Amino acid sequence: MKLTAKLKKAIFTHAEQCFPRECCGVIVSDKYIACRNIAESDQQFEIHPEDLARAEDQGEIQAYVHSHPNASTQASELDLHQIELHEKPWVICALPDVEFQIHQPFGFKAPLVGRDFYHGWQDCYALIRDFYSRELNIELLNFERDDRWWESKDHASLYLDNYENAGFYEVSEPQYGDMLICKVGRTEHPNHAVVWLGDNGALKSEQTEACIGSTLILHHLYERKSVREIFGQQWSERVVKIVRHRDVKNH
Repeated sequence: MKLTAKLKKAIFTHAEQCFPRECCGVIVSDKYIACRNIAESDQQFEIHPEDLARAEDQGEIQAYVHSHPNASTQASELDLHQIELHEKPWVICALPDVEFQIHQPFGFKAPLVGRDFYHGWQDCYALIRDFYSRELNIELLNFERDDRWWESKDHASLYLDNYENAGFYEVSEPQYGDMLICKVGRTEHPNHAVVWLGDNGALKSEQTEACIGSTLILHHLYERKSVREIFGQQWSERVVKIVRHRDVKNH
């Protein structure tokens, strides 16, 4: 796909109109179709489903488009993740310095250690799922989850209600790859999960630096980067349940 001068003008005009929020739209039949951004944050975008359906009625989507106000055309981890999900090019328009870049799907996978946090996309359960897929070749179920669901007593307790459906059963002592369900902070429900690495903190699916200490865990705290760290008293006091996947015995 080529960005013509006409396409660039249409995209930039829309980006200026939406500034300082991100604009969003799609390219269909070499034409830019502006869409409404219904994301709550000014630094993110979500295409209105009605606008997307209207655009799809006009033909196959060639590319998704959004702007980066007061930023570069570099794709964020969330952008890269969604590019892979959509399996389509993404066009990013940076402003006020007018720049355009086309990002193609290339098989991006966020690292297990050092990834950014995006609730529902790259959160503690997403890390659990990716660890099991890459390290143990086990595919876990995914669950829709609203941000801060754990604060409402009327909301389902997602970890406790679903761990059996995802193939886990409770054990008394952890071994490599087990999931530890934890309660972090004053909250109604257990709201966090970590992977028990034990003395073997190395990952086979990506290069990792040596980690000093034993009894290591891998986890992803809210709005922080994912890390490996020592399982100390501060974590032992937070553990609600230790669970093991039924297929781990085969590894």
